[in-house]
Amino acid sequence: MIDLVVSDSGPLISLEKIRNGYDFIRKLYKKIIVPLSVIEELSYGLRLPPNGYLEAYNIKDLVEIRPVIKEKQPEIKGIECLHLAEADAILLAMQMQCPLLIEETISRRLALEAGLKISGIAGTIVRALRQGVIVRDEAVTKTEELLNGGQRLTLSVNA
Repeated sequence: MIDLVVSDSGPLISLEKIRNGYDFIRKLYKKIIVPLSVIEELSYGLRLPPNGYLEAYNIKDLVEIRPVIKEKQPEIKGIECLHLAEADAILLAMQMQCPLLIEETISRRLALEAGLKISGIAGTIVRALRQGVIVRDEAVTKTEELLNGGQRLTLSVNA
């Protein structure tokens, strides 16, 4: 089990598409760290206050909000083109020297160029299967739920 992982909004939205998605991710990570901009983005879509998202999914013990110290970060070429939550997640992962859960292609490329270990939820399902955390049938079901929920799958994993 990995103690900490930083996440962008996309992987958390993917977990919403999987039955018991947050219970699944608890088997792999003790804490998911997010910048405030990620929680604001997720909460806005549900018309909730920022902590309302954590309460709605009963994940106040799993997801921790941490500040991003932008002044002390190295320059990442192209990061200004990303959405705020994606950029903040990359910066926070660099700051904490943690792996990053992220889905969008351009964000993944920038995170890799910055030296981060990354994965999306599809890759996380594969890792859980390889580690024996879930069985093959459960991995197939979770992958189908992602696809049926309209999620794109990216299987490149280095986290």
